[in-house]
Amino acid sequence: MSSSTSQPLVSVIVPTYNRAAYIAEAVESALGQTYPHVEVVIVDDGSVDNTSEILAQLSQRDSRVRCFRQENAGVSAARNKAIQKAQGDFIAFLDSDDVWHPWKIELQLSLFALKPELGMVWTDMDAMRPNGEVFHKNYLKKMYSAYKRVSDETLFSESFEIAIETEGDSRTVTARTGNIYPQMFHGNLVHTSTVLLRKAWADEVGLFDTTMRRAGEDYKFHLATCRQGTVGFLNVASILYRIGMEDQITSGANRLYFAESYLRTLVEEFAIGGHLLPFSQPEINAILAYAHEWYAQELVKEKQRTKAAYHAWQAILRRRSIGNNWKTLLKTILPITAK
Repeated sequence: MSSSTSQPLVSVIVPTYNRAAYIAEAVESALGQTYPHVEVVIVDDGSVDNTSEILAQLSQRDSRVRCFRQENAGVSAARNKAIQKAQGDFIAFLDSDDVWHPWKIELQLSLFALKPELGMVWTDMDAMRPNGEVFHKNYLKKMYSAYKRVSDETLFSESFEIAIETEGDSRTVTARTGNIYPQMFHGNLVHTSTVLLRKAWADEVGLFDTTMRRAGEDYKFHLATCRQGTVGFLNVASILYRIGMEDQITSGANRLYFAESYLRTLVEEFAIGGHLLPFSQPEINAILAYAHEWYAQELVKEKQRTKAAYHAWQAILRRRSIGNNWKTLLKTILPITAK
């Protein structure tokens, strides 16, 4: 496949594992984009259902579909392999149970054309049940609690309207741009299946962290991406995000791993990019205290009291006046009450 300045190739990265019921719909939503110059790079992460048969049919029907298979190694390893196989100037991520609106890529590329300094553009999303029923519009800020700690006014430096054609209707949506690297330390603000990213930026960031197999690898990747420079957000739901799957990492059983990976990512990223940040030491302490406190709370729920006590104390050392930190520490000391 070739690309040109006016028609850059977009590589759609699709990791999949046992998604035979949904993979065709996801891939067709990428192939059906109003911007046609795409390739779909799929990595089957060792599925044991009939996903591989469906992928074979999809690749036979459309030469833009390229499929690879590996032994089960997790979503990060699958994404990494697809990125390494990608030939495009841009990379877009699509989980194999999600669905894109047909205008998604065209709209995002139009913002890149208006603002060539941007390296990444993401959007809002609507949430749907496994059966395809949409149950929550504009789900981004509900899913990512970090939006409660930042505002659009402080997050972005520029805001303007951009025209869009959606299923025959003409309207405008709000585009926002800025350097959000400092704000991303409050938590993830970017949903992976909505992202369009310059391949050159992806090359600078590197691959997804395969040691974070259970949760948090996407936040680490997006935080490092935002360290590269100016990014953009389109305040419109460009995808349907399927929620409620039994094996999704957003299930309650994985909260502990999210908390652990958040703390780990902060510590690592402060070491890498701390010199780029405007934070005072008390502000850094407050961010780390929040992370230690969250991790301690999740450890208490899992009855890992010794480890929870350590992280509760780390939170106290950083913000001595926060009562919740002391409450969490007390929970690690007091006898467990039977329910």
